[in-house]
Amino acid sequence: MNISVHEACHSLEAQGALHRRRGGSPDGLVAYVRALLGDQMPADLEAFYREGVEAIGDFRAILPKWNERPEWRREGMLRALLPVQAVPIFSDGAGSLYGLDLSSGAAGPAVYFFDHEDLFERPRWAAGSSLGNFLLLLGRHDQAIAEGCPAGWERSIDPDIESCPRAPPIWRAG
Repeated sequence: MNISVHEACHSLEAQGALHRRRGGSPDGLVAYVRALLGDQMPADLEAFYREGVEAIGDFRAILPKWNERPEWRREGMLRALLPVQAVPIFSDGAGSLYGLDLSSGAAGPAVYFFDHEDLFERPRWAAGSSLGNFLLLLGRHDQAIAEGCPAGWERSIDPDIESCPRAPPIWRAG
């Protein structure tokens, strides 16, 4: 059960959990990232950039700084996960990253958590079976902790999270 990035963003925005960036050119940003990735940009990543997500709750989106003038462009954290075939999309605020998988080549790649203590060498755990599902999980994260939800609560939003190929979900990651 995958939800689209567009649907997830609008659901989170209606809840007041999603904040959008102001200004900027999604067309330029998409073209810039597509060129950096060698034209292998997943459709979900393009949709994410076009939605203009700046933050979900306290989690900040990671966006390259695109500018029409090439000398003013900055890739920021974009290259941090390329050696492990992922693109960073969110920071946890403590130095670790959530990244969209590039290795699968699938239309709806999974999202994984990459720990800074591992130097981003491998995905530590699956954070969502698709980008849309991940966004919904991220939007519910703090509430689930506050409510003391049991391990595996994520399955109620993302029933496919246990089938992510590169890492297990958090409750099985140890």
